[in-house]
Amino acid sequence: MSIRSILFFVLTAIPLFAAEDYFFKANELYDQGKYKEAVPLYRAAIDEGRYEPFAWFNLGNALVQLDRKQVAMVAYKRTVELLPNFEKAWMLLGDLYYLGGDVGEAIAAYNRAIELGVESDHVHFALAECYLKGRDWTLAQKNFERALQLNPDRMDAWYGLAEVYEKLGDYEYAIKTLQNALQMTATAGADVHFTMAYYYRSMDSTRQSLNEMENGLLMDPENVSARRYLAQMYVQNNSPWMAIFTLEEGLRHNKGKADLNLDLGQIYFSQKRYDEAFDCYMRAWLAGNSQGRIGAENVGHVFSNAGDTEKAENLYKRIREKK
Repeated sequence: MSIRSILFFVLTAIPLFAAEDYFFKANELYDQGKYKEAVPLYRAAIDEGRYEPFAWFNLGNALVQLDRKQVAMVAYKRTVELLPNFEKAWMLLGDLYYLGGDVGEAIAAYNRAIELGVESDHVHFALAECYLKGRDWTLAQKNFERALQLNPDRMDAWYGLAEVYEKLGDYEYAIKTLQNALQMTATAGADVHFTMAYYYRSMDSTRQSLNEMENGLLMDPENVSARRYLAQMYVQNNSPWMAIFTLEEGLRHNKGKADLNLDLGQIYFSQKRYDEAFDCYMRAWLAGNSQGRIGAENVGHVFSNAGDTEKAENLYKRIREKK
């Protein structure tokens, strides 16, 4: 390709606007969600120089939208070089450092944004997360608390604050934190109870842990994983009848039938209630859990080993016929 052809390509790659129009036209495209089309116009505005700091900043925003975070970081860095007191650029630069795993640089950028007047739950939460990763429990706690002062409905900050206390081995304060969350925010859901159940169990408070699991399932009765976990807790607490009730209650919601039936089969098998165990294993297998077939075959083996070959053959036949 000749130099003349290359020059023609470069000149025609960017629409020919008046120099001062590049920046505003790029903003229009950005507002329309046309980020890719906006990028060359922001670059043209940068070359023109009149709106350079803001063109760099908006270029960074467009590149973030295009998931080109490394190049966006360059744009934000150039923004703060040209406009050191631009607090929002520091905040977004901190976000990119945080997403990239550079906790130290993220902390520096966020703190600079705060020095310049940014006071948002987003910045304090992100700072707290950075300090948590760096095991600075004091500053993590301080920033989670500040984030919650600014936005009490920020559930992830409640969890973060509880995690700080967990790291310190203070499960009682972790539980109190989540109890406060239940009282102070409408966004607290079943997971709060499940998390408190974990903390109580870590304190060997089995009864309270069971209560919180039950409270969580009242809010989210279709949570199959939590239901299976609660049933297992009942089994370990020598309450197999409560485990059976928990699993059967779950089957009423038509969720996770394969896994719930498998768990029921295992409990019945351990109680030597082999006919019920076989039926549950078969239902688990028919619902898609291959472990159900293994369980059903084991029931057949029990009768075979006990010398009841007729019963065993009937069960094996049902397995072969898958019914």
